[in-house]
Amino acid sequence: MLDLRKYNITKKDDKSVSITRIFSKLQRKQRFDIYDYNMLFQDEKTKKIIRNGSTLGCFYIESPGMRSLLKKLNCDTFEMLVAASSIIRPGVAESGMMQEFIARHKDPQKRKYLVPEMEKYLGESYGVMIYQEDVIKVAHHIAGLSLEEADLLRRAMSGKMRSSKTMELLHDNFFLTAKGKKLPDDIIKELWRQISSFAGYAFCKAHSASFALLSFQVAYLKAHYPAEFLASVLSNRGGYYSAAVYIHECKRLGLNVFLPCVNKSKIKYYGKDKYLSIGLMAVKRLSRKTMLNITGERAKNGKYTSLGDFVDRVDIAPKETELLIKCGAFDFLEQSRPALMWLSYFCFKSKNTIQYSLFDNEEYLLSQGFMNIPQYQVAQICAVEYETFGFLVSHHPLDFFAKFINHKKIVKAKDMSNYNGKVIKMIGWFMTSKRIKTRKGKIMKFLSLEDLSGTFEAVLFPNVYSLYAEETLSAGAFGIVGRVDTDNGNNIVVERIKALSTKELQTEQTKDSAENIYYGEVDAVHDEEFELSKSLNKKIINSLYGKGA
Repeated sequence: MLDLRKYNITKKDDKSVSITRIFSKLQRKQRFDIYDYNMLFQDEKTKKIIRNGSTLGCFYIESPGMRSLLKKLNCDTFEMLVAASSIIRPGVAESGMMQEFIARHKDPQKRKYLVPEMEKYLGESYGVMIYQEDVIKVAHHIAGLSLEEADLLRRAMSGKMRSSKTMELLHDNFFLTAKGKKLPDDIIKELWRQISSFAGYAFCKAHSASFALLSFQVAYLKAHYPAEFLASVLSNRGGYYSAAVYIHECKRLGLNVFLPCVNKSKIKYYGKDKYLSIGLMAVKRLSRKTMLNITGERAKNGKYTSLGDFVDRVDIAPKETELLIKCGAFDFLEQSRPALMWLSYFCFKSKNTIQYSLFDNEEYLLSQGFMNIPQYQVAQICAVEYETFGFLVSHHPLDFFAKFINHKKIVKAKDMSNYNGKVIKMIGWFMTSKRIKTRKGKIMKFLSLEDLSGTFEAVLFPNVYSLYAEETLSAGAFGIVGRVDTDNGNNIVVERIKALSTKELQTEQTKDSAENIYYGEVDAVHDEEFELSKSLNKKIINSLYGKGA
């Protein structure tokens, strides 16, 4: 049994908190104790997604660097996750001790100690200082500072009381006492270098353990209840990445993602079993008041039976109704969105007027040829989704580059491990990026990319980045040639990179299809068009709309 007391963590004294959800085919409530640590740390599904770095959405362990680190360490235990949570911090990472820890973890032959006595105090971390407590241990037991001075050194480097005078005094005392213990000068200098690196904010062990514990808990939720978990992540406005990344992660996990619907959607995202429903909150420029009106009226008087029924019952502006129509929230009516746009216009024009009888029989209206307008093109629907949500739902952006991504020479992210050390070609869509400065002062870049099968990191070292820096400013699709490095994560070390041409995409977005069918613009009906309709022959109007015109 894992003893958490050494991390200053104890099981909650009050009643354990159970998270209740409706699961299973029998729709029965299943309860589990998220504070049952032994269950949590032994759960194989949870350990697998941590070990594989499949932790998008998981607290603290979803960044590209952290996911790569989890793979390097083959991390699937709480103790290793505690260490990983600390060595990713700037103090350890930038000093070179993170790479040293990884190397020593993988190869026991490399577990060497600057001073033999350090094995006694830092054996758990292979002789590498990764926690603030390690500074105290080395400064006191190895270098000879008093415990008070050792803790003062820790606080001087990690707290608000940093001062050059304090550090200078502690530096002199450190070297003085270390020499008194007959340590060689080069060993003393290296110890001081490692300790001083903690000015980059290393964690104390209890802090790392607290982070790791929460990471394990949310990883458990993702492993067993991905729909519910990712719905919560999206409802909370995401984490490290944009909402688009989490939507595509849902699809990679086999979840069916549904557009907002005025008859089904809640305000927040909702997930259950194998589906995720996008909440009304995702619709840009839809007010909170309107969302409450839609859901409140539906709960009180039942589902909406038609567009006219919706307009009559809900206090909503015409522009907001158009937003809902364009993004698919009325697709359950089984009419094209352009037709519903026209109908919406007439509904609002006639609402609360003597002309309203014109729309008493909406089914008859929709059956007329005037309303049989074809659906928007796929590219137009995707354009509306991007405008409305900030991401695509019906398709992944790479679907528009099918000719490229389905080429036999293109390797998928999920297959990268089969090509370790080999030069391959890949296609990826931008997720996020990070530029860093090397120790020599040169600039390099990391691109986090995804394809339809998974995510990967494109690494541009300074010599390559200097050639392709401008090319990497794109936030779309990239074609990459590079060498696979799965020993250090799902990485491809870039040799050449190019932002893919949009010619194919432009072809898809043409207003006229190959079948010569016109699909129309995604826009509103204008007032002058309505006025024009008044001048039409009354007999024609009757034939189109029925009695009452």
